[in-house]
Amino acid sequence: MIQLNCRSGLAAGILAALLVAPASFAGGHKKIGPRVEPEVSDEVRIGVTKVVEETAARWNSQDFATLLELWDPGEAYPTYLAEEQAEWFVGWDRLRAYLDPPRPNPAIEAIRMFVDDVRVKQIAPDLAVGIWNWHFEMKVIASHPIGEDVRVSGVFRRTDAGWRYIHYAESPKTAAVYLEDLMEKDVRPGWDEFYEQAKQRKREVWARKGRK
Repeated sequence: MIQLNCRSGLAAGILAALLVAPASFAGGHKKIGPRVEPEVSDEVRIGVTKVVEETAARWNSQDFATLLELWDPGEAYPTYLAEEQAEWFVGWDRLRAYLDPPRPNPAIEAIRMFVDDVRVKQIAPDLAVGIWNWHFEMKVIASHPIGEDVRVSGVFRRTDAGWRYIHYAESPKTAAVYLEDLMEKDVRPGWDEFYEQAKQRKREVWARKGRK
């Protein structure tokens, strides 16, 4: 079957990618460790979290230019890395061109953002690092909406107006891991029970064939 061959080829591609990865990547790359919450004052944690949540709200407003108001105007060289871009944006000209272009992209019909698991650590009296997760959804013309989970980090400076960005970076998963996650979600309910039964059946088959 074409569908079977395509799925087999897809699985083979993922397995090949995993085989050439470092040994620490195989299996262990999906392990989730205990959640660590850095020790920080409530004032700093709440202040930075508020900016991150406001970032999501401004993306959802569709008025993306307003995101610039969440950046420290006193920072000479703001830095920004969007996952889909080929390079870092360094400086206000590149940042403004991205968030407030003269001609917005008409193909993008809507963007929706959800924020999750904001954690904050203070690295200086006026500086803090935030890490969080975005769930990003977008609809472009003549296509179905798509969604993605992205890890994000930012550096914030305390200003008279509150905490403001001076640095922002998105850290997506590698293509192989992202594709593996998608295929894992495609497994139907009841797999665990079937898996245990299949292992027992395989042992019985091997026993009949004189294998251990």
